[in-house]
Amino acid sequence: MLDLLTIAGIALKTSLLMIATAALSFALRRQPAAFRHLLWTSALALSLLMPLAVLYVPEVAPTLPLPRLRGREWEEAASAPILLWLWIAGSLCCLARELLSNIGLARWLRRARPLESARWMATLASLDCKVRALESPHIASPCTWGLLTPVLLLPSAGDAWSEAARRSALLHELAHVGRRDMISALISRLACVLHWYNPLVWLAAAHARSLQERACDDAVLRAGAIPSDYAQFLLDVAARMSGMNRPRRTSIGMAHSSLRARIVAILDPQARRAQPERSQILAACAALFAITILLGMTSVATVPPLPKLPAPPAVPAKLPTLPKLPVPPVPVVPPTLPTPPASPTS
Repeated sequence: MLDLLTIAGIALKTSLLMIATAALSFALRRQPAAFRHLLWTSALALSLLMPLAVLYVPEVAPTLPLPRLRGREWEEAASAPILLWLWIAGSLCCLARELLSNIGLARWLRRARPLESARWMATLASLDCKVRALESPHIASPCTWGLLTPVLLLPSAGDAWSEAARRSALLHELAHVGRRDMISALISRLACVLHWYNPLVWLAAAHARSLQERACDDAVLRAGAIPSDYAQFLLDVAARMSGMNRPRRTSIGMAHSSLRARIVAILDPQARRAQPERSQILAACAALFAITILLGMTSVATVPPLPKLPAPPAVPAKLPTLPKLPVPPVPVVPPTLPTPPASPTS
């Protein structure tokens, strides 16, 4: 059974993996968003393997000390099964949240109708789209859902959009399908379920989701969209969404992440938007895998507490009063006069 020391080791090593990924991502901040998204997705996938690495990879000398604790008392409390039940309870809550999101999105899909808009159908035909498309009057932004058989949910209001706007929206959603972003989104959610107590994992998942949207924006711009027109289109979509329902978090849509960061990235003339090369992907994944193995081989040690010095003897508040002993009188000795010397005889 997992004890507190093992759970603390998993949390500490997972946090160090996220910190190392953040440092690597910062060093490669001028790389395309697609490459950095792959970097964060790989880190989240490796975080799912971190418990196995901690439990089964042979350890080396202890090099990761935990804060000073109370030795044997701490280890005895660590074996309490309440810790395992606490982790299970948190994971079940996160799973319930995901399940409710899927149920809500499935209800949306049941309420959607087959695509009837001639303009949407013409735009889909121009892009040679093979994805099943549905139409809904209850959404303001396109979204994609489905792991094995993706479904494209389009807003009925999009029939009034310009051809360029519909084309950009479809290119964005088809980029999600082509990049298999539902798989990376599933990895992020599973990492949050497993490490629900670790805020760094939640931050990593949110950052990966933002980079995922920016990578699809880059795909739209590579296809020839004008950055200023595309940025204005995203602002218009966000404004229309203020009074309408938002797609569920289990779906992937073009209006799901931080809009400000996306607009800045879209209008950045020096941003790199190319697809990552295979050599870069292999190098980044190999580096993160090596970091994970190294962290798994590193054991966690507790710093023993300082030995307690013996307490000094207690000093009474008031010293006892000694009894007064009688003092004997000192005898008075009369002074002795000196004897005069004898006079000499004649």
